Amino acid sequence: MQEITLMPGRMHGLARQQSLRGWLAILLLSAGGRLISWAWHVAPAADREAPVEGLEFHADADGAGRLYIDGQLQGTLAGVQRL
Repeated sequence: MQEITLMPGRMHGLARQQSLRGWLAILLLSAGGRLISWAWHVAPAADREAPVEGLEFHADADGAGRLYIDGQLQGTLAGVQRL
């Protein structure tokens, strides 16, 4: 079994003595993380749908709110008095 020696390090408090393979793994993982971060910044934003025209909301005395689109009932929201 390989013996690991611990020594103080700047970044993580303790740095382990690593083999070349271990250092290469750390380097590749950190580079991969940076590439993923950059990909999120460069990726195009998702298209948003246009707001619905003719949306109406009416609250009734029975405690239910009703959603209408172009005068047609689309759904009921129980316990909602206002949006």
